[in-house]
Amino acid sequence: MHDADAETFAQLDRHVARGKRVVMIATFAMLLFFLLSLLNYALAGGRMGLRDSMLWNETVAWPFIPLPAALVIAAGVLASVGVFMAVPYFRHDTADDLVLLGGVSVIVFGFLSLMFAGVYTSTSGLPTGFDAYPEQGLGWHWIAAVVQIPGVIALAVRGTMLYQAYRRTRRKASSPAA
Repeated sequence: MHDADAETFAQLDRHVARGKRVVMIATFAMLLFFLLSLLNYALAGGRMGLRDSMLWNETVAWPFIPLPAALVIAAGVLASVGVFMAVPYFRHDTADDLVLLGGVSVIVFGFLSLMFAGVYTSTSGLPTGFDAYPEQGLGWHWIAAVVQIPGVIALAVRGTMLYQAYRRTRRKASSPAA
């Protein structure tokens, strides 16, 4: 009986590891995009986007290497797929991985994609109309943040289910035998 349980847990852990691997590959891509933005920042004289002013003499105009929204959106979709690959296989003793995926989804793919949308503007993007570049709207990078919403909801639901199951197990274990 014990060997069968260990085998089942090992299979569940492999499923979770596959999902985490997909999310981490997408996270690595976002890290590279962030480093690209820092390179553009340095070469553009400390300027982060068209709306920003230069802090020193620029070497090249902003952006030296543009960041296409499709790359950020693809990374966001890949991360969301990875989350959905792992969510059904989490157990309460692997809940720390669940929290990690939720944090990565919100911080890396939520906040960073919104930052990219603000600095890599687009004439076809969402209009802002509140600054010196009204013809430049938000870039389409923000879609990567929206794609994360179902994954974060799934992680929250699964985490709640695991917590409730854990509490029931603890209650049974601590109650006196009848």
